[in-house]
Parts: sequence; C-alpha cells; structure tokens
Amino acid sequence: MVCMLSLFMGCSAESDGGQDLSALSGASEDSQENPGSQSAGYITVAEAKTISLDNAGLVEEDVRFVRVHLASESETPFYDLEFISVDMEYDYKVDAASGEILSMNSEAGDYNLENVPQGTSQDVTAQPETGTAQSETGNDEGQYIGLESAQNIALEHAGQKEEEVQILHTKLEYEDRVWQYEVEFYHPELHIEYDYDIDALTGEILSFDMDTEYSPQGAGHSPANDGQIAEEKAKQIALEYADVAEEDTQRMKVEFDYDDGRSKYEIEWYVGRTEYSCDVDAVTGEVLSFEKEFD
Repeated sequence: MVCMLSLFMGCSAESDGGQDLSALSGASEDSQENPGSQSAGYITVAEAKTISLDNAGLVEEDVRFVRVHLASESETPFYDLEFISVDMEYDYKVDAASGEILSMNSEAGDYNLENVPQGTSQDVTAQPETGTAQSETGNDEGQYIGLESAQNIALEHAGQKEEEVQILHTKLEYEDRVWQYEVEFYHPELHIEYDYDIDALTGEILSFDMDTEYSPQGAGHSPANDGQIAEEKAKQIALEYADVAEEDTQRMKVEFDYDDGRSKYEIEWYVGRTEYSCDVDAVTGEVLSFEKEFD
C-alpha cells in the first residue's frame, strides 16, 4: 500500500508540473509574437497608426508613412508619426501610454505616392519598459528627420529662436528627385523672411535665402555662419560699385541666398526710373554681377 500511495502522489505531481510548464510556454510564445504589447504599458505601433489614420479619416492603403518614431525627450513618451496622402501631409503626436492625440498638424500638398522611396516607413518593433524614457526604438535608417527637426535645423542655422519668429509653414515636397522639407519663417522685429530647403533623410541644408525687403535702416542680418560679411557691408559695396549714394535710392531690397555651395547677397534698388541689381559674395565681398536698367 505504501508503494501504491507513493506512485499515486508522484503521478499527481507530474501532472501538475506539466500544466504549469504549458502555461509558462504559452505566455512566452505570446510575448515573442507581441513584443512591447499591452503588458509593457504602451500601445503598439499599429495602434498608434490606427488612431492617427482614424482621426484623419484615412486608411493605411491610401497613405505613405515617412516617419514612425517613439520620442524620448519628454517625461511622457509619445509616437511621432508623419504620413502623406495624395493631397495632404500629416504630423501626429500620440501618447504612447494612453493613445491620446497630443497634437496634429496637416498641410495641403500634391504628392505622387509612388515616388516615396522604399524603406521610409520603418516600424518601431519594440517598446521601452513601463515608466522609462528610453531612446528611440527600432531602426531609424531610411526614415525622414521630421518636421520639428527640420525647423530646428533651419532656426539654428539662421541664429534665431522659435519663440522670436513666426513659422509660416514646414512642408514635405519632392523636388529635383529629392524629398525635402521646405521651412519658411518670419522675424517680425527684423522684418526678415527665411526660406530653407532641407534634405528629408539627412538633414543637410540644400538651399536657403533671406528676404529683408523693407527692413529698417541698419538692421542688417545674415545667418550665423563664420566668415560672412554683414548685410550692411554688402549693401555699401554694391552702392560704391554703382557709384550711387544711399540717400538717393528708393525701394531698396536685400536678399541673402545660398545656392550651389555659394552664399551671396542679392541687392536691388531704384534711383528714379533706373533699376539697379548687384550680387555680392557673402564671404569675400566680391561683386559677382551688376545690372543697370532704365524702366
């Protein structure tokens, strides 16, 4: 009887152990299939996409995601999602824990979705632990830098602060076979309008210019770039070259332009009905071109 009792107890223990292992195995498989699932405290990438698409009234088949990024710079991590449809660009920030839409921006455009390079719609494939602010997860390779980063690059190059300017627009565009962000902003005190084109993948400044038309006398300004002469200096070079006194001019217009690796000032003015235009190298002060035309 002792032997039979021992045998019965051993079978019961083996049966219980088998059930525990099976349950543990099932949980492990579920965890592998759904990394960063609800157990981690964050919504998934698919859910963040669905939230933003539902709000925009679109389906994923009709858009191209160019950026899916789990931001970590705030105490409340959020998904930064950018996508485009044939006639609109969208930028959403979705709370990674609650799924609440924190902000949404859209801007009209004209997009050929077939031109979006393969691989720009990277997914975040893993989530950080609950309550932590990890750096971005997933692979950012092939993703666009984002509207906010493009604005920051332009502002830093111009030597301006976001709170001191008016952002006119930041939009994604396809030009010269390159996807790029066009950033335009205006400084109300300096009366200067800035226009930047920034590579959407690398963040490289492709071109920029400044329009200082109607700027106050002596309010010369150029982007923070070592070795460049000031706007006022460029203007005096142009006037001396044209042999014109500044007090005789009307409708003076000065633009700062950067193109093909060269920065220059484009200066135009009138004396009576005669129109003058002069381009001055922003680094050397050399007169690059000069025209004088009777209107």
